[in-house]
Amino acid sequence: MTTFGFATVLDEDGGDGTVLSVMAGDRVLPLHDLVSEEERPTPVPDTFDALLDQWDAWVDTVLRALRTYPPDDAGRPWRAASEVTFLPPTAYRPTVYCAGANYRDHVAEMGAVPPDPATARPFHFLVPGAALSGHHGESPRPPGMRRLDWEAELAAVIGRRADSVSVEEALDYVAGYTVANDLSCRDDEALSAPPFGIHWLLQKGWRGLKPLGPAVVPASLVPTPHDLPIRLSVNGEVRQNSNTNQMIFSLAEQISALSKLAPLHPGDLLLSGTPAGTAAAHQGRYLEPGDEVVVEVVGVGRLETRVTGG
Repeated sequence: MTTFGFATVLDEDGGDGTVLSVMAGDRVLPLHDLVSEEERPTPVPDTFDALLDQWDAWVDTVLRALRTYPPDDAGRPWRAASEVTFLPPTAYRPTVYCAGANYRDHVAEMGAVPPDPATARPFHFLVPGAALSGHHGESPRPPGMRRLDWEAELAAVIGRRADSVSVEEALDYVAGYTVANDLSCRDDEALSAPPFGIHWLLQKGWRGLKPLGPAVVPASLVPTPHDLPIRLSVNGEVRQNSNTNQMIFSLAEQISALSKLAPLHPGDLLLSGTPAGTAAAHQGRYLEPGDEVVVEVVGVGRLETRVTGG
């Protein structure tokens, strides 16, 4: 089965508009160029939000089209990923839920004891959708901040309204998966803000601090989201190297817990936690302007980001 993802790219022929596209390997093609008019289950969606309304039909349609026009086929105007401008691939301004301290190896390297999933509940915080940036994008180090850390994460994209769902059915509400980097400021100003301590928004909510992408791979093409190698490198040096099987609370458990707090809606994002190897935990070598950061989740994608001065 061909693995692909839905990407959102800048319409370079039409001003500042966007084009919903298909990414297969390192090639990209607008959805309307891949699927002929007579093969379309609905009019081609203009946005990822609209795509979610007909998700299953379009996933099946693209899979059929890719069998006829694979990325190396000259019958369609495929372009190299390096030739397009990626935007965050998901819904416009989604609610972004982020899991904290959710990998056993990460908790261990911080000298803490992992919570018991049988008696505890997962910990989440929110960041604004405006913090998202795309593949091959730039993440400015925030003004006045000097300890910019990395966090490789697997992200789940909610496909339909999930209200008080069980753990057993929770993954049925996932449209697809993508790759994220939960860039975080570890400066004292963010970690010891009066009167309550950690200032989560100041630490993680700046513009550009949530690179995401390059594309959303349909959940049907990722049969084992809880057993995927995940790694991060800075300037080619591996800093994180783990597996999603290190999660304390599974994606299903997280989705179920969140949906009991408030309904999850199509396009909402869940960043599911990061493994061992962050700078704050033991390395102390934080990101500097000019650094190139790569996050890879096998079977989902490779996300590349450049840190700039702030």
